[in-house]
Amino acid sequence: MLSFSAAFALALLALVIRRAYKVYTAVKSFKDIPRYYVLVDPLNPLSFLLPIFSWNPGLDQAWKEWDTLYSRYNTEALLYVPLLAGHVSVHCSSPEALRMVLGDAFLFSKPEKVLALNFMGSNVVASTGEQWRRHRKIAAPAFDNQSYANVWEVTSRLYHEMVISEEWKSDDRHYFASFNQFTTRLALLVISACGFNMHLRWDESPTRKELTNPIDSTIVMVSKTVQEKVIFPNWVFRLPIEFLQRMRVAFADLETFLHNEISAKKAELKNDLHFDGSLSESNKTVFGRLVAASQQEGAKGLDDREIAGNLFIFFFAGHETTAHTLVATLAMLAIHQEEQNNVYKHIMSVLGDAEPTFEDYNSLAPVLHCFHETIRLFPAAYVMLRSPSEDTAISASKLTPSSDTVVLPKGTEIVLDIIGAARNPRIYPDPASFKPSRWNAPSALDNFLGFSSGPRVCLGRKFATVEAVCFLTWLLREWKVDVKLDAGETLGSWQQKYLKPTLGITLKTGDVPLLLTRRSA
Repeated sequence: MLSFSAAFALALLALVIRRAYKVYTAVKSFKDIPRYYVLVDPLNPLSFLLPIFSWNPGLDQAWKEWDTLYSRYNTEALLYVPLLAGHVSVHCSSPEALRMVLGDAFLFSKPEKVLALNFMGSNVVASTGEQWRRHRKIAAPAFDNQSYANVWEVTSRLYHEMVISEEWKSDDRHYFASFNQFTTRLALLVISACGFNMHLRWDESPTRKELTNPIDSTIVMVSKTVQEKVIFPNWVFRLPIEFLQRMRVAFADLETFLHNEISAKKAELKNDLHFDGSLSESNKTVFGRLVAASQQEGAKGLDDREIAGNLFIFFFAGHETTAHTLVATLAMLAIHQEEQNNVYKHIMSVLGDAEPTFEDYNSLAPVLHCFHETIRLFPAAYVMLRSPSEDTAISASKLTPSSDTVVLPKGTEIVLDIIGAARNPRIYPDPASFKPSRWNAPSALDNFLGFSSGPRVCLGRKFATVEAVCFLTWLLREWKVDVKLDAGETLGSWQQKYLKPTLGITLKTGDVPLLLTRRSA
């Protein structure tokens, strides 16, 4: 009879042999792609628990090594080979290859790990195949020009309420230790108004009877919870640890709120939905349109949990990602005063002293280009995963050292490296520099992946860009934005200090301090 130690050794040997065979069979399918050996797949939860070193580079590798990771292998595709845990996967930084993959939502579907964002309900982001098509059909009508005009109007109102608030009205020069507080509140109140018809004032922080916490602090707490809920199992949030319990309660509060609102909206729409399918003004919001479109589908419509899942995704994506990109845009313009001056001059040439309206959106393209360039440098959605449903070849220039074509066996995990693609020097000369003029040519957007690409391009893309252009236009016309340097500090070191992002579910920076001076009339 084997001793315990001998039995353990045999079991361990069996696991090692099994893992070695699994890795070998996966690797042998790829011939031309350079191999990058790691202990654990960077997207595996175990990677977050191990210390970061050369054999466990972690998620931050995409940011820290964007300029050398692929170039040292003379390739735009790498085969990550995890020796201990995780899937063998192809990481790719070719914009053309990424567009090809994203261009076919059925051939290249999202793998199971990506669908973890369905914890409040199946939704347009965390679904595939025919289920995704159903979500998309119902959700898409919620975003139209009338919605975007409403976004502009609400953003304008909130800007003016912001600049007469206590923190702003006392002086013509302000130093804010964290300008994030303003972009975060703006994004929250815009999605609240345009998404849920909750028109809150800038200085208003109401409590809802359905919630035990103020809605704004609840959403912020939920945003902090999302990454942990994706990475860790639900039982973690039942541990008797105070901050975990606060997160669990906040999440439950929001879920209760959404389901109560959905029930109320359905009852309201029974009387409001006209024979021609039109809605009253109060229901022409993302929420109202989503519920109405679902009801019009009858038995093929979304159930309450699916509606809640989509609303949560819209709330989360429309709140956090827009807020962080806005503050990063202002920071980059503060660092690059010439670019700020150029966009200010353009705003004045288009508007003069006139009030900007939604009709001016297309005329303010240079403002949008600043937002696009910031997304390129700091993409909130910095990684995407796909997997082919059959053996498939993808082709792009310099995809591997010896070939422009890579054959992907069925089921291969493809990691679309958005940071690498957005800073690909073949497409973007001087890729680390902030140059909004890159987007002057309409064709430049062909390789823009900040909102994904293809049929699954972000539904809220124009919602976010209208909000951004409106807010930036108002602020840059009335305020000059600067950074405040410490003794011996340079603009480059300031950027490294304050715009160094963390990579979780999304890419975001920490608190960004900015100095604002009112422009002379």
